[in-house]
Amino acid sequence: MGNEKVNTPAKLIIYCILFGIIVIFDSVLVIGSPYVFIKVLNLIVVIILSSIVGAFIREIFILNKKKKSHTT
Repeated sequence: MGNEKVNTPAKLIIYCILFGIIVIFDSVLVIGSPYVFIKVLNLIVVIILSSIVGAFIREIFILNKKKKSHTT
């Protein structure tokens, strides 16, 4: 009951940085690969990872809003 897991902004920022590095690496693979199958597969991965990074960033803003509402 009282042991709820709450994401901290520092933890979310670390995840965003890691996912960002993976997205950049996969983007380079999409651009540089001569095979169409590899390009399509990596492009799908880039899109999925980008949406995950966006979700983490949104979560950071939600946590900041909760902190501000509790302090006022």
